[in-house]
Amino acid sequence: MSRPPGGIGTPIRPPAMPQQHAEAPEPRESIRTLRLDRPLPPPAHSDRQAIRAAVRARKRAEAAERRRPGVPRRRRLIAGGAGLGLVLLVGLPLLLAFGPVFPVRTIQVTGVSGAAAGAVRSALGAELGRPVALVSEQDVARALAHVPAVERFSLVRRPPGTLEVAVVPRIPVLQQRTAAGWERLDAAHVVVSVASGQSGSLPVLTIPAGTTDVAGAYATAAAALRALGTSAPRVTAVRASGADDVVLTLEGGPSVQWGGAEQGAAKAEALHAALRRAARGATQIDVSSPGVVLTR
Repeated sequence: MSRPPGGIGTPIRPPAMPQQHAEAPEPRESIRTLRLDRPLPPPAHSDRQAIRAAVRARKRAEAAERRRPGVPRRRRLIAGGAGLGLVLLVGLPLLLAFGPVFPVRTIQVTGVSGAAAGAVRSALGAELGRPVALVSEQDVARALAHVPAVERFSLVRRPPGTLEVAVVPRIPVLQQRTAAGWERLDAAHVVVSVASGQSGSLPVLTIPAGTTDVAGAYATAAAALRALGTSAPRVTAVRASGADDVVLTLEGGPSVQWGGAEQGAAKAEALHAALRRAARGATQIDVSSPGVVLTR
C-alpha cells in the first residue's frame, strides 16, 4: 500500500514563499558643468530678423499707446494750447502793426520849424493813412528829396499812429542875387531858400560872368568861410573868380586875398596875426602864401 505524500517519515516542508527582490538604488543624475572657454557664436541671420521684428512691434505698440486717450491726449492738448498762445502773442502785434489798425495819423517834425517844417509835412502827406510799420526810410527819403532845406533825417515810428521825422537842416553860408531873388546857399552849393530881400547875416557871393570853374570857385569860397569860423571879423562879401582866386571882404576892415582852398587853417591863423599887427589904413592883406603875409 502506497503512502500518500507527506506521510510519516516524510519531512514536511513549509510552502515556498514568493521571493522578494531588493530594490536597486536609483542612479544619481550626473551633473555637468558648462564652461564658457570660448565666446558664444553670434545669432544666426534668422535670429537677427526676429529681433528687428520684435523691436518694430514694440515701437508700434508704444506709438499706439501714445495715441490712446487719457494722459497723453491731455498733454497734446496742453502743448497745442501753448503753441496757439505763442502764435497769438507774436502774430497779433504784427497783424495789428502791419494791418489797417495802426495807420499814420500824425507827422511830427523836429529839427526845423516854420516854413521848413511845413514843407516836410507837406512832402510826407502821402504817408497819411498807411500802416505806420510799413513806412520805410526809402519812402521818406524819396519824399524829402524835393525839400531843399533837409540835409539828412532820421525816422521814428511811434504806434499807434505817429510818424516822427528828425531833420538835420541845411545851413546857408552864402547868399547870391539872382533873377528869382536872393538865393541862400549851403556849403554844398544847394539852394536852401529864396527870399525877396537880402539877409544881413550872410556874406554876399559874387562869381563874375565868364568864370569857367563855377563849382571850384564856390567850393573854395565855402572852404574859406569854414576855415575862418566865427572867431574872425565877419565876412560881408566873397568874390570868387576861380578855384585859386578868392577874395574876402571883412566888415569894417581890409580885403583879404585868400587864394585857393589849400592850407586853410594856416591862412586863417596868418590872417588873425596880420589883423593884430596891421598898420592903420591897410586896405589889403594877402594870405595866399601863409608863410609870407603881405599887407598894403
